[in-house]
Amino acid sequence: MRVSLPGLYIALCVVLAGLIHVVAVLTLPMLASRDAHARLAALGPANTIIQLPPAAPGRKVMPMMAPDIRYAVCRYDLSKGPVRLRAQIADGLWLIAFYTPLGENFYAVVGADMKQSEVDLIIATEDQTVAEVGVDSTEAFDNVVVVSSPVVEGIALIRAPLAGPSRGPAAKRALEATYCGTHKSSS
Repeated sequence: MRVSLPGLYIALCVVLAGLIHVVAVLTLPMLASRDAHARLAALGPANTIIQLPPAAPGRKVMPMMAPDIRYAVCRYDLSKGPVRLRAQIADGLWLIAFYTPLGENFYAVVGADMKQSEVDLIIATEDQTVAEVGVDSTEAFDNVVVVSSPVVEGIALIRAPLAGPSRGPAAKRALEATYCGTHKSSS
């Protein structure tokens, strides 16, 4: 079978265009200047809980925010030690998800999976100890979930879906009571 020269050029151009497309799609998230981490950094300091305003048409902090969900974030920084995150889980619909600055999800805690209404998490790298944030006894460690972070800086996102419009104030109070920080904290 003989391939004509123009047909070969067309086939090579299609393959080259496909490769360029794949490389562009995979590298664009790393080149974006207004990624989630950068947007959240503008809202407040690291290692603090920041409640995001309810989503409304034309007023969303992050893309794809639902109007019937209340959000809070903790942009954590583990460079000075592990970070502790405590939250009251109002119902089984709540979700706490952990992301790298590039948006890769590496851990999630679902409210329905929790056996208690309060979740106590410690975010740490592999070389950090939980004693650095005040967990030094075996009894205290039984109620703590340790999240091993693959990165030093990341995002913890708390999603509190509303079972109805009247649940908004309760979700807001629960998110306001959420703690995220590096120093020792006791309940």
